[in-house]
Amino acid sequence: MPNWCYTNYAVRGPKEEIDKLFDTMTELQNMKEPLVRNGFGVTWLGCLVKKLGGDPENVYCRGSWSELRRKEGDDTVIFFNTEHAWSRPEEVEELIMKVYPALETFYLEEELGMDIFQTNDVYQEFFPETIIIDEESDGMEYYTMEDALKRLSELKGEPVNNWEEAEAFCKGINDAQDENSGDGHIWLHKADIV
Repeated sequence: MPNWCYTNYAVRGPKEEIDKLFDTMTELQNMKEPLVRNGFGVTWLGCLVKKLGGDPENVYCRGSWSELRRKEGDDTVIFFNTEHAWSRPEEVEELIMKVYPALETFYLEEELGMDIFQTNDVYQEFFPETIIIDEESDGMEYYTMEDALKRLSELKGEPVNNWEEAEAFCKGINDAQDENSGDGHIWLHKADIV
């Protein structure tokens, strides 16, 4: 059984190409039966590969997409998420770019079990929440750097001003919890910009 990688995508480009990709994905997800038989259903990435002229046997596409949507008021950007084995579906991305060469793909990829948390959205135009605070008692949340420092300041009861202070604070909490067999750990993850 693989670790599942969750990737959020923003695809931007000329309206004509965005419309074609959006319409293709919408058509596939609205089918009663998948275009290609599989264990993931109508939104299996292999169905998209087949529809775009590729061969699902030769393109690694072990996963599916969800939450296909357009950016409000902008016909030149669509968003969707994928769940894919081990890492983001790079071969599917490459096929989309081959079929629609004017499109740009931005992503935020997360598979913490494989120590993957990265984005190619350098200016954080689509994915500004590049910090994960995983509080053992409250669960995992995504934050911008500014909001992450605010949250950690609340937890500490005094200002946490930068990433180094954030890491030091969490290390201190975790070391104390380990020493006392406590369960109030706080883990931080910062997306790599690639």
